[in-house]
Amino acid sequence: MKRLISIAVIRTPAACLALLALCLLHAPAEGQTLVDQIVTLVNDETITRSDLLWSLALDARAPSPAGVVSPELLRQKLDIMIDQRLIAQEATKVPGAEVTPEEVDKKRAEIISRFPSEAAFRERVQSVGLTPERIDLLLREMVLIEKFIGFRFQAFVFVTEQEIERYYNEELVPKIRKEGQVPPPLDQVRDMIKENLRVAKVNEEIDRYLTTARQRADIVHLAEL
Repeated sequence: MKRLISIAVIRTPAACLALLALCLLHAPAEGQTLVDQIVTLVNDETITRSDLLWSLALDARAPSPAGVVSPELLRQKLDIMIDQRLIAQEATKVPGAEVTPEEVDKKRAEIISRFPSEAAFRERVQSVGLTPERIDLLLREMVLIEKFIGFRFQAFVFVTEQEIERYYNEELVPKIRKEGQVPPPLDQVRDMIKENLRVAKVNEEIDRYLTTARQRADIVHLAEL
């Protein structure tokens, strides 16, 4: 998966939320009042503008959300977060869906390793008001989603030798020869091909699942980005 997670902890009926003029009130550490806009409801769970910025902050590949963030980038992140929220909602229904502190710590180390340094990570998350407690919640949901994907999709995806050979002969070899190079023997690239095909199959299954999930879900957009 290519995605990071954000959590909304407010669970209020959609009709009531709509009457709240699309905003929540939070109290930052300084005691000031910050208006946080509700952007979308996913089965009555909120996705706020802060959720989008927090998710961007945890993604080392994304521009820093501390400055001006383009509406296009926010829309892309929102689309990803809707899918993540749908998977997370389903993941909580699986018996034994638990995340240990050790798994959260491992995920934190993995996220930090993608930044130039731990100091750079800390500076970035603090710039958008991400507290350690909030980060732990976000990391927990990341782990929960990854577990669900492993249980629901990866465990049932298999790649046959015939598929590997077909990909090698019909895709890889012609491509390498077109570039004027000599293709390596199949045995040298078998594992790579197998993993690429496995990932492609998993992604196809996830896409089909999300298409159906979106059709069933109650997704309400309350604000423009």
